[in-house]
Order: sequence, then C-alpha cells, then structure tokens
Amino acid sequence: MEKFLLILIFTLSLQSWSKADDIRDFEIEGMSIGDSLLNFADLEKIKSIKSTQQYPNDKYIIFEVDKILEVENYDYITATIKKNDSKYFITSLSGTLNYKILNECLEKKNLIQKDIENLLIYDSKEKVEYPSQRDKTGNSIIYGVQFYFKPYPSVEAITINCSHFTKESKIVKTLKVSVNSENFAFFLINEAYK
Repeated sequence: MEKFLLILIFTLSLQSWSKADDIRDFEIEGMSIGDSLLNFADLEKIKSIKSTQQYPNDKYIIFEVDKILEVENYDYITATIKKNDSKYFITSLSGTLNYKILNECLEKKNLIQKDIENLLIYDSKEKVEYPSQRDKTGNSIIYGVQFYFKPYPSVEAITINCSHFTKESKIVKTLKVSVNSENFAFFLINEAYK
C-alpha cells in the first residue's frame, strides 16, 4: 500500500497542470458564457425571470438567473441574452454581493482576483478606479480590476468591481463579478446607454 501511494504521488508530481485560456471556462454558479439558459429552465420559466431593469438600447436582454438557480456564493445572478435569440445563449454573466464596509469588499475582490490569476490564462490585466456614472455627484467610486482574454482592441473580459456608493446616493454597495463576451462588452461600452 505504501509503495502504491509513493508511485501515485510521484506520478502526480510529474504532471503539468494547465490553466484554462478561454473566458467560457470561467463559471458563476455552474453557468458560463455560451451556455443556453434552456439548459437550466424551460422557456416559460425563463420568460418569467426577465428583469424589470433593462438597458435603454434593448439589443441585449437581462434575466434574473438567481430566481431559477440555487445560489450559494452570491446574492444575485444575472445573465444577458441577445434579443430574439431563440436558443437563449448567455453573452454576459454577473454575480453580485451586497456589502457595507469597503475594506471587506476589497479583500473579497483580491481573493477572487487571485483565484482568476491561478486558474486562467489572460492577455492583460487592468486595475481601475473611477466615479460611478449612476451617482451624479461623482462621489461614489468604483474600485475594480479587469482581465482581458484577447489582445486590444478586444474588450472580452472578466471584471471584479467594488461599487462604493455614498449614503446620499441611496444605491446599495455591491461587489460584482462579471464575465462579458466580446460582442456584449462592445455593446456595454458603446451602445447600451444610447
């Protein structure tokens, strides 16, 4: 038995562990970019979870996936589907946690960031800090990091953001992990609010 254990340990130590290099390999609560919502619920159920909050440009539709999944790690899960896609392929996926203390959010963000760095191969990483457009005073700040999976000008990415809203804004503070396909990310940057 000891000999078998030694051989097993030796064999495992010789294997090279590889990292995933495709954004579709990153999952949130068992879902990933390119999956069909039809794999998780029937059409009637999917239609019932369409979010009441949508982008002004309705090229992509937001669904509240946490209403059909048993969620373990997040308070809310949303997925976007291209409008009129009869196969309901996921183009964007986000997991959101509410928080109260910024340092706690930043610690969680750093842990998620380390997991991504250990599990996935990405092209580049960018740390960001900017005022939220949702708070017109400019006092609410987004603290984030973005992992890009293709060279620029592609914007396909995984983002981790602590959205630190002021009390005056009356907007809930959130930690959000988002996985965005290239087409959806382009839409979000250039078309969603036009």
